[in-house]
Amino acid sequence: MIINLEGVEVEDTERVYIKREGEVILKAVKVTEHKSTGGYPAFKVHFQDRAGHYAIDEFIVTDSALWRVKMLTKALKLPNAVDTNLIAGRYVVATFKAKATQNGGQIFEIKKYEPSKLTNTYVAPQYQAPAPIYHDHNNNII
Repeated sequence: MIINLEGVEVEDTERVYIKREGEVILKAVKVTEHKSTGGYPAFKVHFQDRAGHYAIDEFIVTDSALWRVKMLTKALKLPNAVDTNLIAGRYVVATFKAKATQNGGQIFEIKKYEPSKLTNTYVAPQYQAPAPIYHDHNNNII
């Protein structure tokens, strides 16, 4: 196997993740699409707070889980039919809650999204039909 790693960058610093409860203003910095372990379409939103700490949330696109996607897009002030590429660069207020793990540790999950007062304006693209062109019976433009 030959793998070309030309142009691939490695992060120099270790990522520090948000490890506290409460509300945090987050910026969506990247969206990655993949398949869930069950084979369903899914995407992860990579967030960053003002201090440079990270958080990741995964959204699985099934009928029973679309409410979570709707909660996020509503907080981002995006339309109902949304391209996941529109998520990056936008802000939300996320509420983190601690959850105990099986081995006695703690993880911090995002439980709620609310709109942020930071720049979250979305203007739907306006479709404008081209001006009609009329032809006579000899296909000459009139």
